[in-house]
Amino acid sequence: MKVHGQYSRLHSLQPATRSRAVWLIVLSAALAVSTSAQQPTALNSGVRAPVFAVALPDAPSSSLDLQPNSFGESLGHGILTVGKDELTFIKAPFKPENLKWDALFVAAVAPLIATDEHVAHATNPAWYGTSDTLSNALLATDAGAAGAVFVTGLLTDNTHAKDTGVATARATVDSVIMFAAMKAVFQRQRPFSGGAEGKFFSGNWSNGSFPSGHSMFDWTIASVIAHEYPKWEVEAAMYGLALFGSGSRVTAGVHFPSDVVVGATLGYLIGRYVARQDNHLPGDAPVHSHSKILRVEDAVLSHVSLGIQ
Repeated sequence: MKVHGQYSRLHSLQPATRSRAVWLIVLSAALAVSTSAQQPTALNSGVRAPVFAVALPDAPSSSLDLQPNSFGESLGHGILTVGKDELTFIKAPFKPENLKWDALFVAAVAPLIATDEHVAHATNPAWYGTSDTLSNALLATDAGAAGAVFVTGLLTDNTHAKDTGVATARATVDSVIMFAAMKAVFQRQRPFSGGAEGKFFSGNWSNGSFPSGHSMFDWTIASVIAHEYPKWEVEAAMYGLALFGSGSRVTAGVHFPSDVVVGATLGYLIGRYVARQDNHLPGDAPVHSHSKILRVEDAVLSHVSLGIQ
């Protein structure tokens, strides 16, 4: 009776709620993979997946048999959405209107790469342990903030809060995929290996340094929440956490400054892209304030096309 009751409650979920649950499960898996590569503190997303593990043979009615199809459709929709996002990100740098921004970005990152080795040697080893713990804790705080927004939405039936949680999950999955692909392609040495030379294409495809995953995920989460709740207090808190969290990867001796800057830039752009999309789960659109920070961001980035309609 207890199992059947759990299954009945699962079956009673609305399609949008099932889709949100799918996004959170996908996010949980993605963060597990990414944290294994980055070796951060384990994150607790708060997702209670066992509800979906109820054995189907115990369901007596034909209507319950439709549940796997509904779950599969929601999962398929999530995978398709993420696939479209990744295609957009891959194509964006090659758009003619973005070429000048590509050149500007490369010009800004090149001096960092040239001085990375010097910074790595100048970093005090006494900072390593504390900085590594701090960066992990701040990433966990970012993820916890997103989870808290989603849970609050569930408890108060606030559609905007629930959709913010879903958008954060989607953006983080996007970042995890992009980070893993770039790490495998660039294969950069870590500061603690190879004399801190930071050589690219060194064969270190499974644990590369470029870009920083912590930095990318910090700024992805911060960007989504800051754009969904455009108040200066929220922006200062989220971007402050991301700034200190990503910077700590350098003082922890596990990333070069260029790794962190590239990861932060990509994470921010991915989060901003997802937050501005109209095709995430239906919900109340955020009420945008007259935030000076967002006005500056929009003025600068209005010329950069990521396929936003």
